[in-house]
Amino acid sequence: MWKWPAEVVDWMRENTPGRTTKELTILINQQGFDKKYGMVFTESIIKGAKSRFGFKSGTPTGNPKGYSSKYPDGMAEYVESIAKGKSTAELVEAVNRKYGAGTIGILQMRAYKRNHGINTGLTGQFEPGHIPANKGKKMSPEQYEKCKATMFRKGNVPANHMEVGEYTHTTDGYLVRKVKEDGIQRERFEFVHRKVWEEHNGPIPEGKMVSFLDGDKDNCKIENLVLLDNSENLEMNRSNLRFSHAELTEAGVNIAKIKVAARRRKRN
Repeated sequence: MWKWPAEVVDWMRENTPGRTTKELTILINQQGFDKKYGMVFTESIIKGAKSRFGFKSGTPTGNPKGYSSKYPDGMAEYVESIAKGKSTAELVEAVNRKYGAGTIGILQMRAYKRNHGINTGLTGQFEPGHIPANKGKKMSPEQYEKCKATMFRKGNVPANHMEVGEYTHTTDGYLVRKVKEDGIQRERFEFVHRKVWEEHNGPIPEGKMVSFLDGDKDNCKIENLVLLDNSENLEMNRSNLRFSHAELTEAGVNIAKIKVAARRRKRN
């Protein structure tokens, strides 16, 4: 192991406080110790020496808030100063105009704003009283020709349009019926099993659900429907108390209700 000369150690003891490792490395190489003792002093060597001899710089560690080795100095202050009311694209254009093309892109700017707490004041929504840029303007003949092929014809009815009273299924298999239409975009449907239950028992209480005893979501007869709360439904699923035979599931419902009631009583 190379032995540190006392002269160099004494010099480091005196000059380390208040200087970073980088600053100390530059300074020590200006003293001629490298030629005198035949050694090149690098930052890693100086860092090891500081640790070995217990010398402390006392300088802050890490980078200051907002520091970035990727972006130019002062960029955060510049972006913050012009951010009010500007979109991300406008900020990107301004930064690239000031610091050079390609300095930052749209995705990087979004992250940059978030990381530096920069608020543009824009919500991304149209504010009350906003006037669309194309209000009152007609399409040019060229634009119309481009869009014409995909336009709905006047009086056009989609092939999958349903009449009031017709039935269909939701994506998770429930039977629904169309009950109202006020224009194609304002259709209203109802769950058949819930409607049947309410016709026989009145409104479904909040926190309750209607389930099928035989597991068939198309069988909406009142005899096949049962009212459960969320805890009872969870217990039915957890304890595998659902069956394809309504009688067995009905027994499972009673078991689930007893288990849930017992747990509630124990908690109380």
